[in-house]
Amino acid sequence: MKKFFLMLAAMLTAVSPKVDAAVSLTLDQSIKMALSTSESIESAEAGREVAKWSLSSVRRSAGLKFSWTSEAYKIGGRDYESAKKSHEAYGDPKQIFTQTGFVAEDFPVYGYETVGSYAYNNTFSNRLSLTYPLYTGGSLEGQINAGEYQLNAADMSVENSRQTVRYQASEAYWNLVHQENMVEVAEEAVTRTNSQLELIKDQYDEGMVAKADVLMMEVRLANDKQNLVTAKGNFKVAQATLASMIGMSEDAEILPADELPYEPYPFTLDECENFAVTHRPDFVAAEYAVKRGEAQISAAKSGYRPNVTAVVSKSIVGNGAFQQERSSSWNAGVNLTWNIFDNAVTSANIATEKARVAQYQAEADNTEKNIRLETRSAYLRMKAAEENLIAASITVKQAEENCMIAKIRYEEGVDILLNLTDAQERLTQTQTNYCNALYQYNLYRASLEKAIGIPVGMDVPSYVEAVSAGKSSPKAVAVSKISEENQELEEPFTNR
Repeated sequence: MKKFFLMLAAMLTAVSPKVDAAVSLTLDQSIKMALSTSESIESAEAGREVAKWSLSSVRRSAGLKFSWTSEAYKIGGRDYESAKKSHEAYGDPKQIFTQTGFVAEDFPVYGYETVGSYAYNNTFSNRLSLTYPLYTGGSLEGQINAGEYQLNAADMSVENSRQTVRYQASEAYWNLVHQENMVEVAEEAVTRTNSQLELIKDQYDEGMVAKADVLMMEVRLANDKQNLVTAKGNFKVAQATLASMIGMSEDAEILPADELPYEPYPFTLDECENFAVTHRPDFVAAEYAVKRGEAQISAAKSGYRPNVTAVVSKSIVGNGAFQQERSSSWNAGVNLTWNIFDNAVTSANIATEKARVAQYQAEADNTEKNIRLETRSAYLRMKAAEENLIAASITVKQAEENCMIAKIRYEEGVDILLNLTDAQERLTQTQTNYCNALYQYNLYRASLEKAIGIPVGMDVPSYVEAVSAGKSSPKAVAVSKISEENQELEEPFTNR
C-alpha cells in the first residue's frame, strides 16, 4: 500500500503544472527580453524580407534571360494526309533525275526534283531563346526606385515596431512596480488599522472605550483587508502581463528590481516636437511612400516610349523528341515594340499614380500632425503628473503628521475615534495619490519618449542621410545602427 501511494504521488508530481521560480528583473532586462521575443518585431522583419526580395525580383528583370520552349503534338488533317501519300509514293524526301518539262514539243527537259515526304503523325519542336532588355522606356528604372523606397519604408517599420515594443515593455514594467507599491500601501493600512484595533480592544477590556469603537475598527480592518486582496490581485495581473510581454510563462513570478524614479525632464516642448519630426520612423516611412509613388509615375510614363530587346534564338522541329530533320533555324537581332495607340491606357495609369502620390502626401501630412499632437499631449500630461507628484509628496508628509496627532489625541482621550479613522483614511488616500502620480509621471515620460522617436536599433536621421547619399538599404542600416549604451536621449538633441 505504501508503494502504491508513493507511485501515485510521483504521478501527480509529473502531471502538475510547472511554475517558474521567482525572478528579479530590471527595466532594461525586461526591455531586452521583450525585444528579443516580440512577434510584432518578427512580423515587421518578415515584411522587410518581402520588400527586399520584391526589389531583387525587379532588379533581376533588367538582366539576361534564357528560356526553353518545348512542344509535342499528335497531328492530323489534310496536310498530314498529303504528306502520307507522298511518302507512300516516293519514300523519304530525295532528289530524282526525271523529266521536268519540254523546251519544245519534241524536246523534253530533264533535271533533278525533290520528291517524297517523311512519314509522321507526331511533331516535336524545341526553341531556345536568349533575351536582354536594352531599353524599357524607364519602366524598369522606375520600378527599381519604387522597390528601393519600399524597402526603406520597411526598415522604418522595423524600427517603429522596436520602439513600440520598448514602450509596451516599459508600461508593463512600471505598472508592475506601481501595483507592488499599491500592495505595500494596502499592507501598511492593514497593519496600522490592526494595531489600532488591538489597542482599542485593550481599552475596551479596561472599560475605557465603548463597544462601538471596537466595531468601527473591525469594519475598517475588514475594508482594508479587502483592499489588500484587490491590490494583490492587480499585482498578479501585472506580473502575468509583463511575463507575456517578455516571453515568459504567464504564471511566472516576476519581482521588479527597479523602483519608480523621479527625475525632472530637461527638455522643452518645442525641442521635443522638433526632435520627433526628424526621428519618428513612421513619419519617415510616410515620406518614403510619397517617393515610391513618384517613382511609380515615372514607370507608368514608359507606356509612351518603345521597348527594345536583344534576342538570340535557336529552334528545331522533328518527328521525334530533339530531332531536327523537318526544320532547324536560328536568329539574332533586336526586337522593338512601341504602342503607338493604347486607347489612353498609359494616361489612365499615370493619373492613377498621381492620385496615389496625392494620397500618400496627405497621409504623410496627417502623420506629422498626429506626431506633434501625440508629443504635445504626452509632454503636457507628464508635466501635470509632475505637479501632482510634487503636491502629493508634500500632502503625504502632512497626512502622516496629522495621523500621528490624531492617534495621540485619541489615546489621551481628548478626541473621538472618528477623527482618528478619518486621519488614517486620509493618510492611505494621500499615499495612494502619491503612488498614482509617480506611476503616471513615469508612464507619460515613457510615452513621450515613444512619441518623439527615441531610437532603439537605428538612428533614423543617420539612415535618411545615408539613403540620400545613395547608399543601399543594408548599408544605410549598418551606418545608422546604434549601440546599446547609445539608446538613451542624448543632450542636447536640438543640435540634430
